[in-house]
Amino acid sequence: MRQGHAERRRFLTGTAATAVAASLSNLSHAAGQNNIRLGQSVPLSGPAQELGIEYQRGLRLAFGFANAQGGVEGRWIELVSYDDRYEPEAALANTRDLLEVENVFALIGYVGAESVNRCLPLAVSAGLPFIAPLTGAESLRRSPPRALFHLRPGLAAETRLIAQAMQTLGIARVAVLQQDDADGAAGVLALLEAMHAQGMPLPTAMAKLGRNSTGNVELGSRDIRAAAEVLAAAHPQALVCLSAYATTAALLRALRDAGFAGPCYATSLSSAAAIGPLLGTRVAGLCVTQVVPSPFDASKPVVASYQQQLRAAGGTPEYVSLEGWIAGLATVQALRRMQRSATRSALMGALESLGGTDLGGFTLRWDAAHRQASGQVSLTMLDDTGRPRR
Repeated sequence: MRQGHAERRRFLTGTAATAVAASLSNLSHAAGQNNIRLGQSVPLSGPAQELGIEYQRGLRLAFGFANAQGGVEGRWIELVSYDDRYEPEAALANTRDLLEVENVFALIGYVGAESVNRCLPLAVSAGLPFIAPLTGAESLRRSPPRALFHLRPGLAAETRLIAQAMQTLGIARVAVLQQDDADGAAGVLALLEAMHAQGMPLPTAMAKLGRNSTGNVELGSRDIRAAAEVLAAAHPQALVCLSAYATTAALLRALRDAGFAGPCYATSLSSAAAIGPLLGTRVAGLCVTQVVPSPFDASKPVVASYQQQLRAAGGTPEYVSLEGWIAGLATVQALRRMQRSATRSALMGALESLGGTDLGGFTLRWDAAHRQASGQVSLTMLDDTGRPRR
């Protein structure tokens, strides 16, 4: 067993992961040789943990639902999740263990472009499908390898909506917060292109913050204050945050407390459900892009079934777990299209064949050039309780 493997596994039997697994999963029967084992490395602790916990929640719900219906030709789908704390080096080590120790059939539900950039080559080398990572980096949609299967659209679609909204309001002075990693760099590139397409001037100010910066420690507090001072000094009309939810919340709180009253926009990386409790009533007016339908809209069968499973598990509807649910349903559909003795390459082919599949009001549209199954994106505004309004 690789050194460090035991430590990463222990997290999954600790309090946070045990609570998630106990409340969500029908996957408690012993692992068997006939199970279909899917591996995941996600943040299950640390400042970005809500992204990983909720994505894992949605996947577990989908696989538990499938298993209750007999699985895939009698085989259960088992999700093996490791915690990477939103740190790419941990994700890389986890992925090696998932491949070499856990012997998973495919990788699924990773979070963040940095982790995907590190881990995707391992999947490609081993011939494993790499399914539905939570990242909009356009670099991963240019000449992507066959192993990669995106569910969500790229950041170009998300930032296009943000730029259109700002242009409609006549906003010209824009301040930008960039997470200082591959996710933030991808967001900035997409935003600049979107603003240029709308005839908007370049941002008046930009500031970078390290991944997982929250202001909860002394150094982080200085970082947040310094970034807020740089952005506030430009007297922006609007703020765009290209960072995960905890960093977005810390920066926006600092700016609001300093008197900034303009609109703020963020991509789906700033989870609407997670950011509300961090900001309280100061969350009102924050606009966040979304890449799946509203998790509160039960008129769509895919959402109604998600809500039903979630209620039984004691969860609360939100966008990231719904994305995990949809990704899980798509994966189940692909697994069921294969022969029992099918190879990993056959799973890639089955995923590619999902174009036109209606999951219940959410139809997959396969874009072969970008290896992407959905182009859906919307912009929501949060009220003072943190609930998204379209």
